[in-house]
Amino acid sequence: MTVVAYAKTLRRPRVLGLPDRARMFLYGTIAVAVVAAGATSTGSVAHTRWIDFGVILGAACLAQVFATHTSGNQVFHTGLAFSVAAALLLPPELVVAVCVLQHLPEWLRQRYPWFIQSFNIANFTLSALAAWSVRAAFGRTGVHVVAGASISAVLAAAAAAAAFLLVNHLLLARMLQLARGHDVEESGLFSLDALIADGALASVGIGVAFALLHGPALAIVVAVPLVLIQRALALPSLREQANTDHKTGLLNSRGIDQPARNEFVRAQRLGRSMSVLICDVDDMRGINNRFGHLQGDAALAAVAESFRMELRPYDICSRFGGDEFLVVLPETEQRDAVAVASRIQAWLATHPIETKHGLFEVGLSIGAASLREDELQIGSIIGRADAAMYIAKRAGRTSFLTVG
Repeated sequence: MTVVAYAKTLRRPRVLGLPDRARMFLYGTIAVAVVAAGATSTGSVAHTRWIDFGVILGAACLAQVFATHTSGNQVFHTGLAFSVAAALLLPPELVVAVCVLQHLPEWLRQRYPWFIQSFNIANFTLSALAAWSVRAAFGRTGVHVVAGASISAVLAAAAAAAAFLLVNHLLLARMLQLARGHDVEESGLFSLDALIADGALASVGIGVAFALLHGPALAIVVAVPLVLIQRALALPSLREQANTDHKTGLLNSRGIDQPARNEFVRAQRLGRSMSVLICDVDDMRGINNRFGHLQGDAALAAVAESFRMELRPYDICSRFGGDEFLVVLPETEQRDAVAVASRIQAWLATHPIETKHGLFEVGLSIGAASLREDELQIGSIIGRADAAMYIAKRAGRTSFLTVG
């Protein structure tokens, strides 16, 4: 797993796009990686099986090209398998070369800021060198560890792969915490699914290493499961992209449809409360005309950030279309929905957007409606909230009116 940046940030950019502590951690990680590369140098490059190096490097670069973005600002690619294979077969100088060069295709393709890929390279370098060190502890050159297919050789290779995963996940978890505010649970790095997925990749890497030594043609067969792993991760990612608004990171109208219907049915069946908010950005055309469309996008993103800050984890929100947003509030009475609307507006009032022409505040008109006993469709409650929002618009911007 490697770290990627948010596509959009609301706060004023810091130097290098990172908070100070994250920037210091980046520099420290790079420095330690450089020192570790020098300290583990063995000068045994001349005895390298260069075909193995070429195969591993080529496969690792190809895997990076087909990276899949996942939740938590991470990107998943199967190159981890080949980094593990490199740590098991190659001298440390070439292990470092694989870790550096395999990231170049993705860097050129995605154009990430330099500090993101620099951290990724340093992370993989330290992880691979940790794996190489564990491997070397079982044999003078390390290659002897996987030269046979004995149980001890497999266990040694597994220990090296485990070292790779441990260092990789610890470094990435710390960076996500410092740079994006994600704790370990939010990052998902140590969830059962993540550990199984990365463990499977590491296992394939071990298989590739053994295959290259004992039957190079078998390496292709061993690597085939990587295609299945890649597809298994890509399909949910594509589905998520289809349901997500790219400007705000919220659900789009398609994405919220089924979750909102499910919540409506649950509330009706159990006789529980539920409310919805329809929110509309005030004078969106004026913002675009005065400050430009980029600042108009920033206004939409600011609304999305206010939802993230003021809503509960199980509330459902989306960019419903244009400058309009829908919020579904489970287990929420009418008066509580009004309080939520007030908090959202207050957050926006205290977080103006900075432009070269000065600050401007994002106004939001909100209509609220709560579930009635005789309500048969969620479209009815959304319609009442929408009508309330337009009444609020006419009454005066940055206001809300409750109906029902």
